[in-house]
Amino acid sequence: MIGRFLKRNRYSYGMVCTIAAMIMLVNILVPKLFFFMAFFEVVIIDIGLCVSSITLVKREGFKRKNFFGNMFAASFTVALSLCFFIENNKQFFGYPGKIIEMLFNYILSMFLACSLAGFFATKHKPAYDKDFIIVLGCSISKEGRLLPLLRGRTNRAIKFAWEQEVATGKQAKYIPTGGQGKNEVMSEGSAMEMYLISHGAEEYEVIGEKKAANTWENMVFSKKIADSLIPSNKTVFVTTNYHVLRSWMISKRAGLDAEGLSSTTKWYFWPNGFIREFVGILSMYKLQNIIAVILCILIPLYV
Repeated sequence: MIGRFLKRNRYSYGMVCTIAAMIMLVNILVPKLFFFMAFFEVVIIDIGLCVSSITLVKREGFKRKNFFGNMFAASFTVALSLCFFIENNKQFFGYPGKIIEMLFNYILSMFLACSLAGFFATKHKPAYDKDFIIVLGCSISKEGRLLPLLRGRTNRAIKFAWEQEVATGKQAKYIPTGGQGKNEVMSEGSAMEMYLISHGAEEYEVIGEKKAANTWENMVFSKKIADSLIPSNKTVFVTTNYHVLRSWMISKRAGLDAEGLSSTTKWYFWPNGFIREFVGILSMYKLQNIIAVILCILIPLYV
């Protein structure tokens, strides 16, 4: 029963919060461990994000989103420095200082929990029993060709379909999903559909979804297609490594019982991309985070 519960709730927001709560509890009970862990984690984050962001800017150009990781690292460094200062001047800061330390503890614990869950999500190996492979769309070129990120997802879907057929003999159908962006000549679903067929898939094996504008719609619209063909289906979705965890959470909210499959990308994309995903996860669960902030304000009254 416990094993079934854990399997059903793996990579869910609830599981991430449980891990974060355990980390926070240890940090509260052993304050020295908190500052040691915080210093170690912030140093790793700063170095990783600075190196990846510099490489990203050099290879992809000066874009605002390419500096997001640096801003996140700087905010972590400022917050840690403030907490060190507060810890050494407790008599001056008092209760407000405890609130600041608790809030930093919460954000740091959530980030560590998301990082752990995100890492294991990318290593997940779905069972070879799938009826459908959903490929989540992203930007295509002005000419309608798949850019490296989307090509990586589509190729991973092709590889999984091949692996499954070799291992079990079961053929899976593809559901490439994605609408048409402002500067795109066709829908992402159409572009992937043509790519899949040109790379060996039969036309009847590809059911394109061509209206979705975001990951939520990807999941909802693809679920409707899959359920209309096979009501009790087994499904896997494919997306880029840093996007797997949040996509898994979205699929659960959309009622899609699917496993996640990770495609790789250039190493310098991952840190910046995952930071955006982390912020996206927090914004998805606004109410839960408001409650967590309130608890962070109240707990110092009793600790």
